[in-house]
Formats: sequence, C-alpha cells, structure tokens
Amino acid sequence: MKTKGLNPSDLEPRTSNQQISCVCDGNHAAARAILHAGYDGEGYYPITPSTDVGEAVSEAVAAGETDMEFVIGTSELAVAGIVTGMAIAGGRAVDVTSANGLLLKAEQMPVISGLGLPVVMNLSTRAVSAPLNIKNSHDDLAQSLGWGWMIFCASTVQAIYDLNLIALKAAEETGLPAIVAYDGFHTSHAVRKISVFSDAEPVRRFLSDPPPTRRPTLLDFDDPKTFGSYMNDDLINAKVQIEKKMEKAARAIPAIFQEYADLSGRKYDFLQTLGPRTARAAMVILNSAGETAKLAVERLESSGNPARLVMPTVLRPFPESEITDALGGANTILVAERVSQYGAGNFLANEIGAALQREGSRAKILQRTYGLGGLSFTEEDALHLFDVAARYPDVPAEERAIKSYHGAWAGDRQGEGGDRLKFCPLNPEDLRIGRNGGKEKLSLKDILVMPDRIAQHSACPGCGIFSNLSLFLRAIEGQVVLIFNTGCGMIVTTGFPNTSFKVPYFHNLFHNGASTATGVVKMIERFRRQGKLSGEVTVIVVTGDGGDDIGMDQVIGAALRDDPFIMIEYDNKGYMNTGGQLCYTGIKGQICSNARLGPKQAGKLTHHKDIIEILRGTHARYLFQAVETFPVDFINKAHKSQKMVREGHFVFGKVFSVCPLNWGMEAAAGPESAKLAVESCLFPIYEIENGITRINHDPEQKQTKVQVKSFLAKLGGAFRHLASEPYAGLAAEIQSEVDRRFARLKAMQSTGLA
Repeated sequence: MKTKGLNPSDLEPRTSNQQISCVCDGNHAAARAILHAGYDGEGYYPITPSTDVGEAVSEAVAAGETDMEFVIGTSELAVAGIVTGMAIAGGRAVDVTSANGLLLKAEQMPVISGLGLPVVMNLSTRAVSAPLNIKNSHDDLAQSLGWGWMIFCASTVQAIYDLNLIALKAAEETGLPAIVAYDGFHTSHAVRKISVFSDAEPVRRFLSDPPPTRRPTLLDFDDPKTFGSYMNDDLINAKVQIEKKMEKAARAIPAIFQEYADLSGRKYDFLQTLGPRTARAAMVILNSAGETAKLAVERLESSGNPARLVMPTVLRPFPESEITDALGGANTILVAERVSQYGAGNFLANEIGAALQREGSRAKILQRTYGLGGLSFTEEDALHLFDVAARYPDVPAEERAIKSYHGAWAGDRQGEGGDRLKFCPLNPEDLRIGRNGGKEKLSLKDILVMPDRIAQHSACPGCGIFSNLSLFLRAIEGQVVLIFNTGCGMIVTTGFPNTSFKVPYFHNLFHNGASTATGVVKMIERFRRQGKLSGEVTVIVVTGDGGDDIGMDQVIGAALRDDPFIMIEYDNKGYMNTGGQLCYTGIKGQICSNARLGPKQAGKLTHHKDIIEILRGTHARYLFQAVETFPVDFINKAHKSQKMVREGHFVFGKVFSVCPLNWGMEAAAGPESAKLAVESCLFPIYEIENGITRINHDPEQKQTKVQVKSFLAKLGGAFRHLASEPYAGLAAEIQSEVDRRFARLKAMQSTGLA
C-alpha cells in the first residue's frame, strides 16, 4: 500500500552523510529547526503545550550555541509586536504559541500578512477557553484560516522539523507569513526517532542565506519607505495582493517540496493519501488523528473493505484541485475535525463541500467533530467513522445527522458519581470582626476566629500562595467575591467537578482579572442603586505567576479609574503554573526554564520589576507589600485595604510567596526565606497611603539587615549560584540595586510628601 506524500521509504535519507538520528519530542524538533534555520530573533511568551520550544532555544542561547536574539515579552500580543519589529527591520523572525495565546495575537496577525513579512509561527494546537483546557483541539488553528497566513500541518514529529524549514523558504519566496500547526501533547510531547541535519550548512543552503530577494525594510535609509499606511478606497487593492501571493504560493510550494526532498530524502505534498481512489467511503482528517486513521485503512484493506484517507498537509493556500481529485471516487465523505463551527457547518467540511460542488460532485458529506480537549482518537474511532461513511444512510438514527459530535456523552449534571466538594454558605454573622471594638488595627487573635474561605487544595508542599491568602482573607469582613487570574492558585483549586472555594469565585483568563473585577464592581454599584442588592460585598482579585506581566495594562487601567476592589499578587518570582519560566518580578540571575545558566548567560538578565512603584504613578490610594512572616503587619494591611475599598478606592498589594518546587528548595525553608527577603531589603514591607510612603519594617534601623547574598544562599537551586564565588560580581550588582531602591524608599518616607 502506497502513502502519497510520506512513504515509509521516504524516511530513509538519501543524503545520510548530512543527517543524523535524533530522539526528541515535537517541541524540540521545532527548536532544532529554528536553530538550524539561522533566525535573527525569536519572540517568546510561555503557554502550554508550546512552551518547550522557546525553553530549548533559550538554553542554546545561554550555552552560546546561537547568537540569535531571544526576547521574552510581557504577553502574547507583545511578542507578536516584537517579531513584527524584527521582521520589518529585515530580520528572520519566529514565534511559538497555542490556544488563547494565538487569539491574543489576533489583531497583529493580519498586520504581519498585510505587510508581507515572512514570519514563521509554530502553533502547538490546543483548546481555547472556556472552560480552561490545556490539551489538543483545533479551535486555535481554525481561527487563523482567514488571516492571510500560509498554513502547514505537521502530522508527525519528523514533519515538524521538516515543515519548519519548508515554511520559512515558502514565506521568503512569497512574502507571506506561515504557520506550522501540530497537535498539542499528541505530537508536541510525543518522543520519536527522527532525522535532522547534522549541522546548519545544508539548511542555510536550502534557505539561501541570505535570501536571494531583498525585501524593503525599515532600516533602508538610502531609500526610505512608509509601512502600514492609512488606506481608504485603496484597501481592497492591498488585500488583493495577499490573494495574489497565495496564488503564487500554490505554484511555488510544490517546487519547494521537491527541492527539500532532493536535499533530505523526505518528500511532502499538499496532501497525504492512503487507500484506493475508487473506494466508496473516504475520510478527511488532520494531523495526529490522521496517522492513527492510517492503521484503520490498512486493517480495512486487509479485510477486503477498502477505504480512502485524505490528510491535508497544506491548508492555506487551500489545495482545492488536489482534494477534489483525491476524493473523486467517493460516494460518502466523512470530514472529521477537532473543532466545531457552532451553529453552522464545520470549517474544513464547508470548504471541501464547496470545492466538490464546483466539480459537479454529488457525494454526501458528513461532518463529525471529535477529540475536543485532547480526547484521544483511536484506531477503533477511525474504524467506526469509516463504517458510518461506508454504510450511510443505513446506520443507526444517531449517526444519520449530517453534523454531530463523535465521542460526546451526556455528563453528570447532578455531580453524582464522584466525591464532589459541597459547602454551605457562610453565615454573614460569622463574617464580621466584631471583637475589635472598631480599632484601626487588628491582632492575630482578632482574625484567627474568622472562617477560612478556601478549603482543601492540591498545591505543592510548602507553597506560599494559600498561607498568604488565608491570612489576608481572614482579615476581610463580610461577603467576598474572588476573581483569579490563571496561575497555580487557580489550577490547584478548581479541578472539575470539585472546587476549593466556599465563596463566589470566577476565573477568566491569564491576565483579565482586573478588567473583570471592574465589570463586577460596576454592576454591584448599579444593583445597589436599583435596590436589587444589599449588604457588603468585597471584590478581591488574586493574581501571580506572571499575571501582572501580561495583564499590566489592565491593572494600570483599574488603578487609574480608581475602581473599588482589592488586587493581591502572590509574587512567586516566575510563571510557575507552566513550569518556572521567567517572570519580570524574578530576581536578576535567577535560573528559569527559559533563562538558563551557561557560559553566555547567567539566568534572568534584568532586575526585579517593582510593580508597587510602577503603580505609584497612577496615584492609587493604597498600595502595599507584605510578608506572612510579619503577620500582624499583614493583617492590618488587609484590614486597611477593605477600609479603602469601602471608601470607593482601588487597592493593590504584593505579597512574597515562596515556591519550593520551582526554586528547588526544601518545603520547610519557606518561612525563613520569606523573613530574609525582608531583612535583606530585597522585598521591603511598606505601604503607600494617599501618596505617603511608610516603611513598616526597617532592617537598617533595627540593625537586623542581612546581605542579599545570605538570602540567595537560603533559596533553592534557581538562586544559589548567585551566592557562589564565580557570580560574586553579579551578586554585588544585585546588592547595589537593592540598596539603591531601599535608599530611595527611605528618602520618600523621610520627605513625608505625597
């Protein structure tokens, strides 16, 4: 049986002296291709399951294996802007993303294609929220179909490596950007033996480094040009140029496939096909599920029931003639997609149906949505769908629908069949701290009798998130609404169908908590005016794990509007929920999974972001830093925070939160580490109330100050190198910066000026 596009024999390289075997997963195959391609820069923001690509490139940068620019943005949209800047300046630029990350880039994606920038984006496909799911669906891929990007589908780990190189060459020849889409986890994390070039030389030759056609850039000072101009009536003519480039791509891609086959021995085509063209039943399916469906085709052929399989490798430009030719003999065509276009026919099925209609075909097209949220697609699933196509319409009633969902079930609406957590509403009388007699300050005794609003969770041993939150929330009176940004605090508390929360809770997206809270408090105010709501409600946003990198603009907006809610950031110095990537609050020199330690790089390159000082410029009424090892100070700041919100003001607090797992330290070392963070002045505890600065604990005045080096030595492996002799210069630089910032803070306090 012959497979068009990728034959088993095609995997044997005809130029073996140029290639080596490599055992890796799909993400590392993409990284290997990026390093071989000679990119000038990569923009990066971590999102599961594509994160490992950037981490591998980052490791190569630190080790001196590449001199490409590796820039970590503060959001997916920021990264899209970064790679646009790299490309418009004439550089080769690459990006990697998944799911909501791609959607956040959405406004920049047509800009890149409209400007004709040959950017390549690896898309490790994933379900789009909500609900939150980090596994494989093609929701994100479907959204990109109309953005003017070429789209290549990599069904195997080998194809990820190869198509990354092919996509870049096609992009530079056509002036169109390109997406290489592969299945999250099913392919991104699948470990396979593949063939890669032993060095970059044959790849650079294939890519013509530098590219043969010089494109206009922003840095052409001898012939300056304007990019991204404003257009009225001429806009349609500009969009026509993208269509013409797609037509050019349709002509150019076959030759590029052949040139790559001559170089590597691996031949790709617009489609992979398997099974006889004369088969009555055919199925069209993408990527890893197609690889599984091949097994079903082989089994059917051996049993005398031939079936036809069509797997597009290229979605844009859409290979219409190739698909209609491949499906020409089928009476029933089942188009299986890992996505649904709700309320309408599915994406690929509609395009195939239109193409066949233009050819005069009378084939029946069935649409089946499968595998959403990473559900595995098995050989038995493929056999079932082929059987439906072969016997249609003589199939059970539930299979006669033109469009349906394969593998869906009714679910458990009552929460039965599991140990679902159930909580009784908290009594309003128990939510008042009535024992303090109206004192401005509280003691530990005042708040320890308050009920805990968060029950059991699955956080790592020693995690500082919930000890901080528990202490803070106990000092808050009345009903509370909790809004969480994505992060560890959300992941370990809301695994469906359970919840850890005894109070109303909402999770939106990684970065949207502040804006969501604005909407909530506006409705609270409105409903109070209308008499629909009574009693006190305090809205609290919980963020961390980098949520105020990607969401910094939204935090600033809420502060400028002075929206009356409390925002608490647990500062654990990284994007811990996705594996310890760099967060801008991290310490300079900190080892992160995308900021490695090596001869060319010593961990994180910048000093820690001071979000309180950033927000000082918004003139927010109350800002503070707190540490749980100074509990009385902490609870009094919580009490003052609620007082400010009651008066109609925005509050932001940043709390030091240890992360033993990703810092690499013993769980029991957390409290002592938190104390040293304060005594070293790296994390001073202070407040800014109505513009006036007050340091709540001054280690210099109390003569308890320790060197930052002592604090770093107490932390885990992510920091401990900074206390060693080879990095004494870096440690001294950190000490100098900490001293400068603390001296500035003391100067602000001494003036007493707002």
